[in-house]
Amino acid sequence: MPKTLTLSVLHASQKELTVMRSLLNLAGSEPTWQVTDRIGGQFTVIDIDSPAGAEMWDEAGGDDVIALTRQHDHPARLKLRKPLRSREFLQLLGRLARGETVVSEESDSTADEPLWEGWEVSEDRCTLAEHLRRGTWTTPVLLTEHGWPELILDPGSGTWFYDGAITDVTPVMFAQPLTEAAGVPLDSEELVERTAGMHQRSLAELKWFAGLAQSRGKLHPDLLGGFEFMLTQIPPQARDNPRFQALAQALIRAPVTLDDLHRQSGEAVETVAAFLNACYTTSRLLINQSARAASF
Repeated sequence: MPKTLTLSVLHASQKELTVMRSLLNLAGSEPTWQVTDRIGGQFTVIDIDSPAGAEMWDEAGGDDVIALTRQHDHPARLKLRKPLRSREFLQLLGRLARGETVVSEESDSTADEPLWEGWEVSEDRCTLAEHLRRGTWTTPVLLTEHGWPELILDPGSGTWFYDGAITDVTPVMFAQPLTEAAGVPLDSEELVERTAGMHQRSLAELKWFAGLAQSRGKLHPDLLGGFEFMLTQIPPQARDNPRFQALAQALIRAPVTLDDLHRQSGEAVETVAAFLNACYTTSRLLINQSARAASF
């Protein structure tokens, strides 16, 4: 088999081609892949939702041609469902490269799995990120949760105090539900005494990292429901991460849905979810609940 395989994608929109090219860059193994809108590749995809694609399918479609479609009940043996999902797409490429048979039932089963999941939010027990987003504590507190290092929050001044590195505060901790009682109030004298010699940090930093790590691969439930999202600027904490910068730039250009952001970026579901969770925790995310871009 050649080191480079070509996927001919016919009668698809430029947007679909762009998404496929982005996802192909994620494959990162031999054989490498390239996508073209011309006939002649080792494998062919036809967008059968377009009139020209439907006509071509009637003339040339067969067991070895892949149908790109939103139709759940199309009889094609090989199918890619819209919107494209990175896992389904890359799994299909892997099977094609290995010469394995792919049946439509397998493809449909993968496509029907829920792509975006949320978690249950409790009124009395929630993650640190959620406490910070809600403003549970308005006066200085010492977090006393078992197994945690000493963290002191001073919401009034927008700061927190911690002697270690931010990387030492593990994602497992940030995913742990806390009660309001986990924050023990400190008066002014106690605050000064306890924070003497401790490193003072911006509370926005803690909100960002706690927001990123509060749930791997799942979205805050407030973000589920077919909404569109937008940012007005790149969050400062995201500027050193090329992936987060790219996601932010996509959200700055125009309001986008979850699936569109996932497709345009080519990022894993976990990365998109973590980024949106952090933007929501830091109150930077604009949410269009009517799903009409004009309402922003």
